[in-house]
Amino acid sequence: MKRVERSFPLPHFIINKNFKIESLSDEAVAMFGEVNNLLNVVDEGSLSKIEKWVTPDVHKLTVEIALKPSEEKQNPITCDMHVKWKNDLYAEVLLIPKDEQLSKVTKTMDQLRSRLNDTNFQLLEEKEKLEEAIQHGNRLSAPFIRLTEETALIPLFGHITADKMYTVEEPLLQATQDGDIDRVLFDFTAVGQIDEDGAQLLKNLMTSLCYMGSQVIITGVRPEQVKRIQMIHFSSEITFINSLHQALKKYCSY
Repeated sequence: MKRVERSFPLPHFIINKNFKIESLSDEAVAMFGEVNNLLNVVDEGSLSKIEKWVTPDVHKLTVEIALKPSEEKQNPITCDMHVKWKNDLYAEVLLIPKDEQLSKVTKTMDQLRSRLNDTNFQLLEEKEKLEEAIQHGNRLSAPFIRLTEETALIPLFGHITADKMYTVEEPLLQATQDGDIDRVLFDFTAVGQIDEDGAQLLKNLMTSLCYMGSQVIITGVRPEQVKRIQMIHFSSEITFINSLHQALKKYCSY
């Protein structure tokens, strides 16, 4: 089957309207093998979502789906699927797996909360463990993903809070500096609420990146977030692009 040449290390497909795979990237082959139909890699629980929304009538979308587990993993793999139709016949599909550690941390947090409800013994110790898990979860909610030599992606997950921004600011600045990154994409697709204090700290982080010489691009802002984004008054040096898919195509494709 024909390969899709892409410089970013993510599974990428070109499909027709019947979900038949016309071409795929090496990363897709490494993850799923030589598959002929996109539905063959999707977990049963997500099939109806794919069949309903991945149509030429919906020109572009981002949707969370579950993929079938690989041989060494027992649980489905959660990922964001970005779809853009080139015309009425063919679409580009990009899969961005969610960080597995984030799911593990969330599960750990749920277990810890349950234990705290069941017993008052060792309450202080359990509280400290929960706080550590929350801090770890905050760090994982803004992972640093290097796409190319010049470009990095920071997909933001969940609410933008001051605690979360305090946790991720230093490691993100350090990773950008150590990697000599020229361009940083912040994707808002999976962002929930944007707190006022968290928004100000996020603005400070992006301003620091600009001072370091990196170009900052914001993608995936939803209509309900526009008012809050406007209130932040980001620097004029920051670029906005409608979708992550468009940004990847612009900055990571040849």
